[in-house]
Formats: sequence, C-alpha cells, structure tokens
Amino acid sequence: MNNNKYKVLLSQKKYIRLLLADLVSRFGDSIDAIAYSWIMYEITKSESLMALIIGLNYVPTVIFQPFLGVLVDRMRKKKIMVCMDIIRGFIVAGVIALYSMNALTPLFLCVFTLLTSTVEAIRMPAGSAFLPIILDKEYYTLGKAANYSLSRAVELIGLLLAGWLISVISSTGALIIDMLSFFISSALICSINDKEVLKATGKKLADIVSGFKEGVQFFNSHSIIKVLALIGLLINFGIMPLSVFQTPYVSDYLKMGPEMLSVIKICMVIGMSVGAFIVPKITAIKRSALTGIAGVIMGITLIMMFVSPQCENIILKIGICIIAMFFIGFGGGILNVIIGGCMMESIPKDMMGRISGFISSMMQFSMPIASFICSALAVHISVIQIFMIFGFITITVYMILLMSKKLKVIES
Repeated sequence: MNNNKYKVLLSQKKYIRLLLADLVSRFGDSIDAIAYSWIMYEITKSESLMALIIGLNYVPTVIFQPFLGVLVDRMRKKKIMVCMDIIRGFIVAGVIALYSMNALTPLFLCVFTLLTSTVEAIRMPAGSAFLPIILDKEYYTLGKAANYSLSRAVELIGLLLAGWLISVISSTGALIIDMLSFFISSALICSINDKEVLKATGKKLADIVSGFKEGVQFFNSHSIIKVLALIGLLINFGIMPLSVFQTPYVSDYLKMGPEMLSVIKICMVIGMSVGAFIVPKITAIKRSALTGIAGVIMGITLIMMFVSPQCENIILKIGICIIAMFFIGFGGGILNVIIGGCMMESIPKDMMGRISGFISSMMQFSMPIASFICSALAVHISVIQIFMIFGFITITVYMILLMSKKLKVIES
C-alpha cells in the first residue's frame, strides 16, 4: 500500500473526527486572529507594549508544560482535550463581555493572555499524545501532513470571511464565533471512542517527579529529540517579529487597513498548506537538507519584509509583501510537518505527553525572549529594521546547522 496517498486516511474513522474538531477550532481562531489583533493594537496603542503582552503568552508554556506533560501521560487524553476546549470557550466569553462594556484594558489583556496560554500548555501535550492513540503508526506523517494542510485551508477560508464578518457582525461577533468553535470542538472530541489504556502509574507528586525524571533521561539520550526541539526553537525565534508586529507593520509601514492584514495572513496560510502538503510527496530531498532549505527561505522572506515598504510603486510594494508571506508560510509548513512526523516516529506512545511537553517548552522558550527583545528594540529602531536583523540571524543559524551536519539525525 502506498501510504503517500491521502485517501487511505479515510479508513481512520477516529482520526477523521479529531480532524473535524481541529478544523472547526481553526476556523474560529482564523476569524479571531484578525479581530483580536486589531482590538489589541487599538487598546495598547503601542508596538512595544503589544510585543510585551504577546511575549507573556508563551511564559506559562515554557514554565509549566514539561511538568504538565508528565501529568497528561497519566490521564485520559480525550477528557483533558474536552475540558480545555470548554475552558477556552469561557475565556473568550470573558473577553467578549469586557470588550462589549468598554472595560477591556491592557491589564485584562495580560490576564486573559496568561490564562489562555496556561490552558493551551495543558491541551497541547494531550493533543500530541492523543493522535498516535487513534491513528495507525504507518500513517503518522501522512496524518500530520493532512491535518496541517487542511487546517491551513480552513484557516484560509476564515481569513477570507473575516473582514466581511467583522463589518457585518463587528469584532464582538467574530469573537463569538471563536467561542462557539471551542464548544463544538469539545463535543466532536467527546464523541470519539478512543479506548485508551492507561498504565498503572500514580498521580502523586512523587510519581509525577519520577515521570519527569524519566522524560528528562529520554530527552537527553535521544539526539533526534533535541534536534527537533532546536529546529522548533529557531522557527519560533525567527518569526516572532512578524507575529508581534504584523498589525503595526500593515498600519504604519504599508499604510493600509485590516483588509491588508487579512491578505497577508491568507498568503501565509496558503504557503503553509502548500509546504505541508508536499512534504510526504518529496522523496528526492533528504529531511535534513529540506529542513535547512526551509529555514533559509524563512530568513530571506523576513528581509523581503524590510524591502517591501521601501518601494514607491504600490503594486511592487504589495507584490513583494505577498510573495514574502507565502514563502515564510511555505517554509514553516515544511518544518512543522517534519517535526510532527519525526516526533510520532521517535517517541513511545506512553511518553508522548511528557516528551511533547518538553519539546513544546523548548520550542517556545525562544518566543518570550524574542518578543521581549522586539519590545526593547522597538523603542530604538524601526519595525522593518527588526525584521531585517532577525532575517539575517535566521539564515546564518540554518546555514551553520547544515554545514555542521547536526540535522542528519532526523533522516528517516
């Protein structure tokens, strides 16, 4: 059987339900991405403060996820995912209520950001550990690629509709759609009959500490796990200027409105979908080389984001920006599928929660650091200069990785 054919996944009924749940929540998030970003910039009125708040979003994941991953391995993954989706829905409801009353302040944004990221720190290792439970091993990379590509496609639809929905039902209405998507996702996951069998492991503090030590030992003894974490760390560090400054970039440097923000997000999502989709199809290029190429591409695109606002011709300005956003998504899509596929191939199912927690924590360790660096730099230099600096750093690091041959361990 050719496992590069996506249609074989139709036989994986439990996987299909999980996929539908992911697509529903992704649709809500894509609409929320435009509305919430604009709301945040409207309330903070500061590039530096916005970068600081976004940086706080990653602190709970970095601090708590390695320990939470150990606990997740000892609990029903489905139950955790359902509960966390419901809690996320109520958090969004809190944002809606305060914004509707004109009571949403930067302080409340910080609180909701920390709450959301704490919930996600629990949800992510559960989601990573749940997929291998309901999907046959020979379909791991294929299933990861399909999930990633379709999620990006649904995100694209949401972004296409976001501007129209916000104009018709306001930013509050967009947040309501996001809230409902979490409740629908929780219901779909609840309907999956996973029949997970838990090992007879305890949930006391001593047992959790012991499980954590086992996870650390596994992490330290497997070079491929450390390399995957390093790749993820580099991805997140490199793209942080774009994550924190995309709204002021569009507003202050391209001199355009939320419609352009929607356009560049759409271009990135299309790039992510294409990049993720082609990974299982590429057999002529080794994973290590593909990883290095994708990283260099992402660095070049950040430099293109510096060049775009310098152009006098509006068509050229928009064209460069659109091409850059497509290729930064393209590189990210490739790297995310490679990381996800290697993780499922290399990590035992009963350790997936804690090890994915370690990897996620390391991957996101660079994000608050990069955000705080961006916040400090924004006081002294322009946003587009920050893009250029991070672009050169990204290219340099991936070239060093390729020349040092550290990426060889991820070969299948």
